[in-house]
Amino acid sequence: MKMNKIWAALFVATAFGLASCTDTDAKYTIPEVEAPVLVSTTPEANAAKVKRGEITIEVKYDKNVFFATKDLEKISFTGGTLISADVYGSSNVLTLKVEVPGREALCTLSIPEGVVLGPNKVPAPAVSLQFTTVALDKTPVAATSAEAVKLYNYLLDNFEKKAISGMMANVAWNTDEAEQVYQWTGKYPALNCFDYVHLAASMAGANWINYGDITPVSDWADNNGIVAAMWHWNVPKVRVASPIQLWEGEVAMPGDWSGNIQLTAEGNPDAFAAFADAQVGQVIRVAVKDVAAGAQGSFKNSSWGEIASGTDYFDISGDFTLEITEDILTALKEGGLIIGGHDYTAVGVAVESKALDPNTDYAFYKAETAFDAANALIEGTWENKVFTDDLANVAAYLKLLKDANIPVLWRPFHEAAGGWFWWGKDADSFKALWIAMFDYFKGQGLNNLIWVWTTESGDEDWYPGDQYVDIIGRDIYEKETADCVAQYAAISATYGNKMITLSECGSVGLVSEQWTAGARWSWVMPWYGGEGEDGTPVVHADEAWWKDAMGQSYVITRDQVPSMK
Repeated sequence: MKMNKIWAALFVATAFGLASCTDTDAKYTIPEVEAPVLVSTTPEANAAKVKRGEITIEVKYDKNVFFATKDLEKISFTGGTLISADVYGSSNVLTLKVEVPGREALCTLSIPEGVVLGPNKVPAPAVSLQFTTVALDKTPVAATSAEAVKLYNYLLDNFEKKAISGMMANVAWNTDEAEQVYQWTGKYPALNCFDYVHLAASMAGANWINYGDITPVSDWADNNGIVAAMWHWNVPKVRVASPIQLWEGEVAMPGDWSGNIQLTAEGNPDAFAAFADAQVGQVIRVAVKDVAAGAQGSFKNSSWGEIASGTDYFDISGDFTLEITEDILTALKEGGLIIGGHDYTAVGVAVESKALDPNTDYAFYKAETAFDAANALIEGTWENKVFTDDLANVAAYLKLLKDANIPVLWRPFHEAAGGWFWWGKDADSFKALWIAMFDYFKGQGLNNLIWVWTTESGDEDWYPGDQYVDIIGRDIYEKETADCVAQYAAISATYGNKMITLSECGSVGLVSEQWTAGARWSWVMPWYGGEGEDGTPVVHADEAWWKDAMGQSYVITRDQVPSMK
């Protein structure tokens, strides 16, 4: 009887317990949720030009997801190496790290169904993603001459397979340093770099420097040497006189020769008075627009006679000038000037310096000059006159190389982000200067230039843009091999579509050491020797360094370079 009571109690307890569980399940039933839906990926599917090196891939869903790190092996990645995958905190993004060292690598990511889970551990659908890493730019940005295209292709063919040996010429526009390398090694470096640092002296007719004599450059090129050029752009240390604006407006000069501007005591007393301050050697510039074919300009005195021989009706295609001689200065001060002609519109007349005083002190270091880079592109400033005049002068010299069919590795405005040169004021003004030069040279027909921009590393904000740059350079001094290799890797990862060069160097690791460790510079160019502040010799690359470089099978010497013509 007691046994029956016990069984009865157990039955009641069990029944009660079952009832309780049923009630609990009903109260806490987990609601059904839909599987996570893929929203987007970074990089996007089928993206091209993805930067190589370590790449972060983000897979974004429409709801928070979970991933167990133990399931990393279930994810497949081809084209490189899968490093990690994780969902950081409460997030709807799966973040993966991969390493892809190669260019033009087709990469495929495959995440099987259920490896990623949503709320209530609902399996996410499978994800498949393809993208391609960046390729080297196959076409130069502005070089279209046959010789320049051939040189660019030669650099492409050898990049990361062989290194081109190079040497910086000293400031006297010669190849003496390359001759020293030959004396040490029996081989000439393949590349020689020239510097337009003494532009002002050359323009002033100095007997020791003349960039108009391109013999040192053409001799080098005729022996199949590669030509590079740079410009330590010297500007006046102090402010120079700005142009004096005599007249601004808009006067049409029709075909019947009836138009004119009278800068005389009666016609424009203020302009006439300004002639009192004019000087011999200055020029009067007439700014024009809407110049028709066959247009002519004219300078007359107050009596409507020719102010000087050859100044009455001469052909024009743009702005035209009158150089002030002693006789012209006398005529200006006595009666003023009448400007005429036909088939153009005059918009301004100014008195300005023909050229800067050759005795002016110059500098390229920012701390040594009042020249403000931000003003260089602002019309009416003294900086703008220096900028435009110098640009025109150096373009004329570069045209001599173009006419001689010499392609040039052109490296202006170097080391800008370092801040020590006047062109390194800030990123915005620097990029504006670069683009202004690029556009001007292109407009001048300088299609023999391959454009080299010099990075200071970590200065992406200073980069003018892929459409203005062919090659990325880096200047390295006093660094061991490991530092050079690290900088090469960082630059190559950032600018993977561009060739990378050691555009200047001094007291760095041996070429053999750098190459073996992975620094595959397009060319390597030590700076020329000099003298320290204490008078001791400075040698940036000694005989032992050069013998190591020239002794490597992958280092190109001048005798191995084909003709670019």
